[in-house]
Amino acid sequence: MSTRCHLSSFHFWLCLLVVAVLSGCASRKIVTSVEDQSFVSGPAPQAQAPVAEATVPPPTPIEAAKAEPTPVQVDKAVPPPAVKEARVVEQPIAPAPPSQPPAPAARPIQELSDIFFDFDRFSIRDDARAGLEANAGLLKSPSGEKVLIEGHCDERGTSAYNLVLGERRAQAVVQYLRDLGVPASQMQITSYGKERPFCTEHSEACWQSNRRAHFTR
Repeated sequence: MSTRCHLSSFHFWLCLLVVAVLSGCASRKIVTSVEDQSFVSGPAPQAQAPVAEATVPPPTPIEAAKAEPTPVQVDKAVPPPAVKEARVVEQPIAPAPPSQPPAPAARPIQELSDIFFDFDRFSIRDDARAGLEANAGLLKSPSGEKVLIEGHCDERGTSAYNLVLGERRAQAVVQYLRDLGVPASQMQITSYGKERPFCTEHSEACWQSNRRAHFTR
């Protein structure tokens, strides 16, 4: 047992010594200076052999085949084709269409004749019948033209009396034309009495020209 105790104490002191040494080494600072350093030459580096660059031979230029134009052989024995002259073909001119006949000229409108009366009368006189028949032939045309029959008087008498007398003269003309076949729908009447004289002289000839039935289309 004494031996075992002696070994244990030895191990203790050995450990304590190791700890002390380590502590002293740790606390010690290592100071070096430039003078203490010395250059130790190492082995010289071996020079590497230069790598030879691979030389690539330049490409062989390919010479382009020079194509020479093939000469065209002209056979002199064959003459060149003759150029035909252009011929102008004249087209026949078509005849002009026949011109249409001109439209018939409008017939001039024939005037209707005035009918004259005796003084203070409204009956149709014998010399007025031929004029009324001619007027009836013009009014019975297919056009159905309408006409206004005006009754006029001379300056003698009152205006009111002459208005009535002029109206009766116009009615007498309408009745005569109706007997000749003129439709009543084509005729209208009015009276101006002595207000619109055809002649302004104070004479029998002038008064006779004012006693009339006048036709207005």
